[in-house]
This record gives sequence, structure tokens and C-alpha cells, in this order.
Amino acid sequence: MRKVVVICSVIVFMIAVSPLMAASLRMGTYPIPKMVESEDRGVFIDLAREVAKRAGYVLDLEIAPPPRIVGDFSQGKFDGFFPALDVLLVFGAAAKSSPVYTKQDFAFFRKEGAELRTIEDLEGKRVGITRGYPYAAELMSNRKILFDSADDDVTNMKKLASGRIDAFVVEERNGLEALKKSGGVSVTYDATKPISRQAVYFAFKSTPEGKSAAEAFSRALGEMKKDGSLAKILSRAN
Repeated sequence: MRKVVVICSVIVFMIAVSPLMAASLRMGTYPIPKMVESEDRGVFIDLAREVAKRAGYVLDLEIAPPPRIVGDFSQGKFDGFFPALDVLLVFGAAAKSSPVYTKQDFAFFRKEGAELRTIEDLEGKRVGITRGYPYAAELMSNRKILFDSADDDVTNMKKLASGRIDAFVVEERNGLEALKKSGGVSVTYDATKPISRQAVYFAFKSTPEGKSAAEAFSRALGEMKKDGSLAKILSRAN
């Protein structure tokens, strides 16, 4: 009799805690200086794991170049990916979390050259961009701009400093990091005039499970915005 009571108690306990057991999500992401450096290092890695924890999930992460991550997601190999932007979702619909932050790109230019602050200012100019970087559609669709691609931000910054290109479009923190690594001193930008703005979020499969995860992540992000933990984690990138 005692044995039966013990077994029943165990079953009741398992039923009671089962809703609290975290589900696993296979998520893709891609390398970004400071933000995604490994599966265990990076501001966005810390953020994603904290959001997932609050949402009731654990993450199984894979890091690869953006085209591969987005391609694998479109083929159903991932439950979701981050950081996601509308410009990356060219293959169809996805369930989206609320925005994590707004990605702003700026035009870096030489101090002795023309001041370039808008997309229109870049028309007729040779503009450096980094391969695989998710640029805004309104920038890339402007046929009056002469785009010049490089494999990384530092190379672009060196090309800008030497006069091989007229401007380099990049997110602020990445641009400043590349400027520091390139050793350039003749380059500047207008911190009050972003070239473009894009909402950054977590993207999930457009399925009932994916939509449920997106809603849970949105609730967690809302909590983190209210208690200040979201801003605290993102401030580590500065």
C-alpha cells in the first residue's frame, strides 16, 4: 500500500511540474562583433537566452553566415532565427516577436569630403557595403548609388580612408569598431542622421507552435523593457 502511495505521489508531482518544464527551440543566428561571437558569448546571445528563459524555452543554437541561416530557416531546419529583419524574410511569412530594438545604419565619410547624411546624398557616389549585411531595401534599391562590396567592415573602412570609396554604410557600433581597428583618423559620420532604420526581432516558423513562441517571446521582452533588464543587456554592446 505504501509503495502505491509513493508511486501516485511521484505521478502527481510530475503532472504538477510538467507545465513548468521548458521546451527546446532550435534557433539560428549569425556572427556579429560583440553581439554574436559564439554559442555562449555575445550581447545578443545573452539576451536571447534570457528572453527564452522567461518565455519558458531553452535554446539550441547554431551560428553560420546570414545567407545559410536564413536559407535553412526557410527550409524548416530551424524553429526560428535572430536577429531578424524584414529585409531578410524574402521567402515568405514568419511569426515575429515584438521589436528588440531599432537597427540604425549610418554613412561614414571622409572629413575632408562632402558630408553624406541621407540616401539621396549617396546618389552618384561609390558606396562601400559589407557582403551578407542586411541593408535596408530603400538603400539597396536605389540604382543611382554605385555599390562596392567588401568581405568585412575593416576592409571597407580602410577603402574609405584611402579614398577608394566615397562612403561606407554600416551600423554605428560596428562602424566605430571598424574605424578603431583600421587605424583611420580621417573618417567621420553624423550620429544624429541615420541613413535607415529597421526593426530587429526574433523570427519563428509561421505555424501554431511558431506563433505561440513569438507571443511568449513578446511577453518576455515586454517584461524586460519594464524592469530595465533589456536596456541593461543591450548597453553591454557600447
